[in-house]
Amino acid sequence: MSAPTWYFREMDRGEINIDPIQREFFTTEALEGLADAVVRETIQNSLDAAQEGKKVSVRFCLSGPEAATGYRHVLPFFANLWAHLGAKTSGLAQIPREGDPVPFLVVEDFQTHGLIGDPAQESDVDGEGKKNDFYYFWRNVGRSGKEQKDRGRWGLGKTVFPASSRINTFFGLSIREEEPRRLLMGQAVLKVHSVDGNRRYPYGYFGVLEDGQFAMPIADAGLINEFASRFGLERKNDPGLSLVIPFPQPEITHDEMVKAVVRQFFYPILSGSLTVVVGRRGGERVLDDSTLFPTLETMHEGFRREITPLAKLAEWACDLVSDAFVSVNELSEDTAPKWSTELLPPELLPGLRTRFDQGERVAFRVPVWVRPASGRPAKSSFHLFIQRDLAMGVHRPRYIREGIIVSDAVRRSQHAVYALVVIDDKPLATLLGDAENPAHTEWQERSANFRDRYHHGASVLRFVKNSVAEVVQMVSHSDEAADPGALLDIFFLPEASEQDQLRPSPKPQPRPGPETVGEEPVVTGKKEKFRISKVKGGFTVRQAEGVSELPDAIEIRVAYEVRRGSPLKKYQPADFELDRPPITIQKANAEVGASRNCLLIEKLQPNFSVTVSGFDAERDLVVRGVVREPKHDSQI
Repeated sequence: MSAPTWYFREMDRGEINIDPIQREFFTTEALEGLADAVVRETIQNSLDAAQEGKKVSVRFCLSGPEAATGYRHVLPFFANLWAHLGAKTSGLAQIPREGDPVPFLVVEDFQTHGLIGDPAQESDVDGEGKKNDFYYFWRNVGRSGKEQKDRGRWGLGKTVFPASSRINTFFGLSIREEEPRRLLMGQAVLKVHSVDGNRRYPYGYFGVLEDGQFAMPIADAGLINEFASRFGLERKNDPGLSLVIPFPQPEITHDEMVKAVVRQFFYPILSGSLTVVVGRRGGERVLDDSTLFPTLETMHEGFRREITPLAKLAEWACDLVSDAFVSVNELSEDTAPKWSTELLPPELLPGLRTRFDQGERVAFRVPVWVRPASGRPAKSSFHLFIQRDLAMGVHRPRYIREGIIVSDAVRRSQHAVYALVVIDDKPLATLLGDAENPAHTEWQERSANFRDRYHHGASVLRFVKNSVAEVVQMVSHSDEAADPGALLDIFFLPEASEQDQLRPSPKPQPRPGPETVGEEPVVTGKKEKFRISKVKGGFTVRQAEGVSELPDAIEIRVAYEVRRGSPLKKYQPADFELDRPPITIQKANAEVGASRNCLLIEKLQPNFSVTVSGFDAERDLVVRGVVREPKHDSQI
């Protein structure tokens, strides 16, 4: 074998030019940023590779420019790479100069298996061969050797490592539980480019060439020891994977990685299954179940206010014993799961409503059947934790599959409610994992990896996604909210109110239908005396053009759109209340009264306007308005 070198194979004549695009799955649009993507991908893989019964530890360490290693000390690991980085069509811009000091990011996991498998494997093995993590990590893109029980599915997550480097390059040192025990390799992901007049394939390897064209990992102990020393690895001989990302992108900072760890993995940290160390020159920060909350106290107020209540709810959830859960009634194995009021035992509802209204935490165990298209049905379950806090405003629930937060599992926020949905049971976790997009941020029922894989799979997916909204609706409902006279006492409306959705009318009256607020004015009041139009996060009511005679009063009712039925009838205080934060009301030339989802605008003066904002921007808003005539002796 030859000395270690960087190798990009020459492309054959007529071979199609294809530039890698996989990194687009991990842009800042998909996640909070590259720091988030690196943290998510690393910890997800480490949890998958955990040794049986062991607590996983992950270390991130940034050298910064002050602790960058001198180029001459690491020259053997970059030999002939710059010829490819500097090629005209490499896809890189403003690359560092060859010879500059090399700053780096180190990522290491411990109590894991490392990249096991035959390093010489070059293609898939038919049948059920021995699992080969080394082969799938280094020699595949968009293809995964992970089993359905694993957290990742797409084989694209590792593209975040070259994307995190200014030279699109990374190295990996794996200590394995098999021989050869220590293996070092590197990879660079460029575009199709030319060196010495020859087209080169985008993917290049650092290793030892076998037969002049197949890159094998380095097993030389001296070179591996030199690599570990120059880049400050803590790994000795314990199994696991150490990655080195040279010239990390400037947006990957110590503080952003700490935020990413806390934001994305507070649940497995508090459950005691994960410890993370984030270091830089001058010290390191250990994040475990004893230090997470003290760390939160040192962070920015907005971030602290967002995460702390969820982390406290998670801490409480991790300590619960089985009999502390409210058991939701089990559905039939053969039917598509669907939420209904019958799923909560009626004898428990009064107590649940009282606890929820008083701000107590409530935990539910929700059983569900998983029926693979091929295979035996399996009874599974997930856990739901909720807490009401009227001072908090709107908040999106967190859905956590096997320790990973699926950040965009739902886009519907809840008003005044913190919620966690935790899926650890394997059959359901497998189904949901199959539905995830490559970045593991969404559940997509129509994806090729999920469609037709399960009986009632889409229904199970929706059942889980809708769980927070449905349970909150059931436990926040009260008899008082159904009282048809409650709003009459507040607003003194005529008994025959055509807007009173809670009292049936023996003789239907003509009335404007509910509309979804659009970019232009969409609702016209009686005799076109007022107009309603959309503004950012809400709507504005104002005098209609050309109207001189103002109404005595205007009543507005608001609700979020629902898939079925009347949105106004299905309004829930948990969605929002017009007289509570985060809803704000700005008025001009009018007086306003508000309660729940009703607004009464009175004492109107010319050019009046009322703007209501603070609604969830991810949901469609339904607004209905009617003119109220002056009250006479027949009023209530």
